[in-house]
Amino acid sequence: MTRARWAFTIVATLLSVACSDESTNPGAVPGTLVVSLTTPRADDGALLFELSGPPIDSATAINSSLRLFTRRESGSTVIGAIVGVLASGAVVTLHVPDVGHAAGYTATVLEVADRQDALRASRTGYALSVTQ
Repeated sequence: MTRARWAFTIVATLLSVACSDESTNPGAVPGTLVVSLTTPRADDGALLFELSGPPIDSATAINSSLRLFTRRESGSTVIGAIVGVLASGAVVTLHVPDVGHAAGYTATVLEVADRQDALRASRTGYALSVTQ
């Protein structure tokens, strides 16, 4: 092998390693985050919400007494509806590629209904938070 070919092979190898999957973060820690609800009411039955921020792999209801329906808007935005006996506390588990980005997620309450399926006139006092 000539010196030029040898140099070309080394450079090509280095470039392929340097350019391969730049999106992979070697320090990323995949795992779960918890979405918690704060509610001023004791008779909530359904909540429509939006989660956005860094990538979200999937979302699940925190327990089997709640039903979660989701629609992915993009790799980092999920629209969800959680149905059941809702109270303040954890409602959804997010499965994410890096739990270190927990502070980058936002969760917004879009609509709330009581257990008789009547929409709340106001969302005042409702909040969602995302934590590890």
